[in-house]
Amino acid sequence: PVFHRHLYRHLRGHTQAFEGGYARSQSLWMVVYGVGVRLSMAALALVMVAVPAVASAEVPVDDAVVPVVDTTGVVDTTQGIWYLRDVAGSTTSFYYGNPADAPFMGDWDCDGVDTPGLYRKSDGYVYLRNSNTQGIADVSFYFGNPGDVPLAGDFDGDGCDSVSLYRPSQGLVYVINRLGSRDTGLGRADFSFAFGNPDDVPFVGDFDGDGVDTVGMHRPPSGRVFLSNGFTGGMADAEHEYADPGDVVLAGVWGTEQRDTLGRYRPSSATFVLRTEPTDGGGDVVVPSSARADGSFSPVRGAFGTLSGDTVPGVVLGAKPRSAWGASAPIESRMTPHVITELTVHH
Repeated sequence: PVFHRHLYRHLRGHTQAFEGGYARSQSLWMVVYGVGVRLSMAALALVMVAVPAVASAEVPVDDAVVPVVDTTGVVDTTQGIWYLRDVAGSTTSFYYGNPADAPFMGDWDCDGVDTPGLYRKSDGYVYLRNSNTQGIADVSFYFGNPGDVPLAGDFDGDGCDSVSLYRPSQGLVYVINRLGSRDTGLGRADFSFAFGNPDDVPFVGDFDGDGVDTVGMHRPPSGRVFLSNGFTGGMADAEHEYADPGDVVLAGVWGTEQRDTLGRYRPSSATFVLRTEPTDGGGDVVVPSSARADGSFSPVRGAFGTLSGDTVPGVVLGAKPRSAWGASAPIESRMTPHVITELTVHH
């Protein structure tokens, strides 16, 4: 079967039982009870994690699940420095891109880890990298016109991200479900439709939990957010009173919801506010950073995998408290580690 990217990301952040032990995958893994499954990946690496404390000494699997999947980062667009934090609290930073490039994150090689992408608005070039480290682009191509806004997401539910565009001059969204290569053009979009007003600011998320990313719009003058669950344009499927005019709106899996919910980055305080419920009120978690509060930083979000801890001095990223996920403080695990060294996949 083909796994939706939302389920893919959701499972990767869970703790689950395997042959009597508790393990967390650094990519995607599943519990297989004699059933052959088809997985598109090279290997599965498992490591032990602490299980949250509960009243009973016997911890059911469901009580051990803490779905911390997406985390946040910031990019200093004046210098091209990326600052990221993973779900375990490790951070990294690295140089990638030129000043004024538009940064975003996505899973370009379908390995379950979101890595950097850049859109150079001056010439319409896209530069993608397959690791959260400094280096040259692994994939580059051009798509769209100078001045377009990049949109990264899994727009067909195949577990791989692609780069689409919003053209503010026309108020049109162009969705394409493949990546270019070798500095060539990408060709025609798979879908194009009008959604929102020309001055709206787009973002991407799986707002209804069906495994397909779609487009939302933030209208800065009013702070309203408009969400679409398809690619036909027209009226929004949902709208919320959420952000202030100067906020940058984004979406991710912040809590126990099995779909993306809203978040916002406030440049005036360099702070993320993440909503863990798909409602107009409640469920907000504040995540501070030490980024300069001068509008020179752009927010990014994603499932960053396990980060190296190598840093360029400059920014400290705050952590989401464990209580935000309904989990108590961790206790030392007494489980025996189980490490998979070989996996046979049956077709």
